[in-house]
Amino acid sequence: MTEPAADSIVPDGLCSESGVIREGKAEIQPNNQRKRKDGRDDVFYNPAQVFNRDLSVLMLSVFAKIRNAELADKWRQREERAKNEGREVRPAREPGLLVLEALAATGIRSIRYAKELGDGAQGIRRIVANDLDETAVDHIRQNIAHNQIREGRIEVVCGDAAAHMYTHKARGAGGLGDDAYDVIDIDPYGTAAPFLDAAVQGVADGGLLCITSTDMPVLGGNHPEVCFGRYGGTALKSGYVHEMALRLLMHAVSTSAAKYGRNAQPVACFSIDFYVRCFVRVFDSPASAKYQASKTSVVHQCVQCESFFNQPLGEAAEGTSQTKVSFKPAKVVVPGLECSECGGRLKLGGPFYGGRLFDSSFVEKALEVCESQMADLPGITSWKKIHGLLQAISEEVPEVSLYYRLPALCKGLKLTPVPLRQFRGTLRALGHRVSHMHREPEAIKTDAPNAIVYDLMRLWAEEHPPKSTPLPNILKKELTLKRPVTWVNEESQPAKKVPKFLPNPEANWGPRKAARGGPFS
Repeated sequence: MTEPAADSIVPDGLCSESGVIREGKAEIQPNNQRKRKDGRDDVFYNPAQVFNRDLSVLMLSVFAKIRNAELADKWRQREERAKNEGREVRPAREPGLLVLEALAATGIRSIRYAKELGDGAQGIRRIVANDLDETAVDHIRQNIAHNQIREGRIEVVCGDAAAHMYTHKARGAGGLGDDAYDVIDIDPYGTAAPFLDAAVQGVADGGLLCITSTDMPVLGGNHPEVCFGRYGGTALKSGYVHEMALRLLMHAVSTSAAKYGRNAQPVACFSIDFYVRCFVRVFDSPASAKYQASKTSVVHQCVQCESFFNQPLGEAAEGTSQTKVSFKPAKVVVPGLECSECGGRLKLGGPFYGGRLFDSSFVEKALEVCESQMADLPGITSWKKIHGLLQAISEEVPEVSLYYRLPALCKGLKLTPVPLRQFRGTLRALGHRVSHMHREPEAIKTDAPNAIVYDLMRLWAEEHPPKSTPLPNILKKELTLKRPVTWVNEESQPAKKVPKFLPNPEANWGPRKAARGGPFS
């Protein structure tokens, strides 16, 4: 079989006249053998997820280098211990990443990983592509042959994804240890919740979970009872909905991991289009799992104004070299039954993951690839959007949970809009950290107390009085800040000029109908 002719190449996610879909370095055969009245395909493929797969190729390429260096150091230490103890040195495992695509559908993600990430210590050793649907499995085999993937590089399995991960556990009786999966990729049609418990057990120590959930109506607060059942926390309809969705998914992952003495550490969590995508490393660390309560929070959200108050569920007081870490229940830090600004009722959201949502070092390494090493990954076509997304997340305040939206703050009091740079600049001048959120350019993500945020709104109202306001008590309150308070414009950053918030490529950009053989058919 020969490579496709140059004139047959079409943009990613689109079909040529023969019906072949080209994406990155991969091609897949037509996934609908006959026209169906319900518009569904025999095997699910969504061109809107090209960006998801482009981003995943980049993240795996970064992780492969980190993983290779860590394992090389680990084996050197084992070798030294074995020699010192007079034991036989166990041979190092075969280099490269062992990857499981648990819900493979057409197999295009596995094929892209195999063709675009290469072999060797910093590439792919082997991929297991699994799907429950026999039609999909046959389609994957056809696509592997079409792409001339060498035999044994991608193993195709037909079975239940959770059962497969449970029978390939990293730890416990019969655990595979270092031979467990380095990467488990879970990209379902809908929620990832049913697969998380198996995934945190199936990935190797220090391995990477790549998790997508597309059930945004649930994570966005439309069905709080369903959200609690799936993710162990209640979503709120609020301005910070996109970050709340990420933190609820991370809560489900981290609590699942902690049950087995494992620590889930996000390296990058993204809210993209109509879904969330989290890249999470899982480590064997019963000591780190003890921090689970202190990394878990609930939020008290006012039903009348934009005020919210985060309440951690635990405290971890770091000890000295002579004393251990002290874990204890958290002090109550929320105002009580009523909002301290407007007197409105408070509703409760969460619990959710309250830790950092990205690893600055990992994101910086990914940005370096975007800036100087794009030629190493020629299959990626979404470089502009990826670069902007990574740049945006790198500029976030990492330790702060949730955010305000400045337009909502102004609208709720019927004030003329406050210039965004002026509001952020003044918060910084007052000694607080502030940033956007990578999905929301007008976010006020800050460590400033809620009272300080509303002090600035009161100050603005004094200078630009509204004709009327639905919440007059807020504006009547005296400032907690010491007067005079001077507005300060945010300084222009000398950082690289990278477009961070790009629009969708076309109208109605979102999920498609499930495949004929899928779980929702």
